[in-house]
Formats: sequence, structure tokens, C-alpha cells
Amino acid sequence: MFPRPLQLALALGCTLPFPAAHAFDDRDFCSAAKQFAIAAEQDVGLWLDRTTRNGGVGVSCDRRTVEFKRFTYAASASMSNEWKARKAAEWNAAQCGSRLWAEAIGQGWKIDLSVTAADGGRAAFSAKC
Repeated sequence: MFPRPLQLALALGCTLPFPAAHAFDDRDFCSAAKQFAIAAEQDVGLWLDRTTRNGGVGVSCDRRTVEFKRFTYAASASMSNEWKARKAAEWNAAQCGSRLWAEAIGQGWKIDLSVTAADGGRAAFSAKC
């Protein structure tokens, strides 16, 4: 059996295949993103690394936004400019490396990441391809 994150990625990709001849459809993408968010709810609270845990995924079809939420037990002081630049580059690479997410971004959808620190500080990233 595949690990849970891979299962979700495969499910989303299989739910909404985009062959080259297929036009992007906001309603189809929104529906698939909502299904992905519902499935991702099972992973809320799981640790992604030693200091970061999954906070879920929110979808706003009206605003054309998908937001991945993370919580870190690090203090917001550790969210330096270098850390933010590194996280932004990692986020862009991950989202733009996915045909589905990259196509959504190209069609005007925002694929965001918000990281909330233990002391309430917050950093937000929006993927750009």
C-alpha cells in the first residue's frame, strides 16, 4: 500500500486527469480540490518533520484558493528571511513540479502554504511557477 500522502496525490491526479487536449475547468478542479481537502483531514495533526505538524487543507472556490496549513513548535523568531526564502523555494518547487497544481496556478488559482509558529507568528507563501 502507498503512504497516505502519495495515496492522496494519486487520488487527486486520478480524479482530475488533464490531458494536453483537455481544457482546464475551474468547477472540476474545485471539486477535486475539495475531495483532496476532505481526504487530507485524516492527516491533520500528523508530524511532517521534528517540529512541524499538518494543519489541514482549506479550499475556497470563490477566491480560487487552496491553502495548506502547517503548525511549527519553533518560535516565530526562527522564521528569518533566509528561512522564508528557503521555504518559498521549496513550496514553489513542490507545487510547480506537479502538473495539476502548476496548471491550476497557471489558470489563476492560488496554492498557498501558511505556517503558524508556537508563539502565534505566521508566515505565508503562495506558489509561483
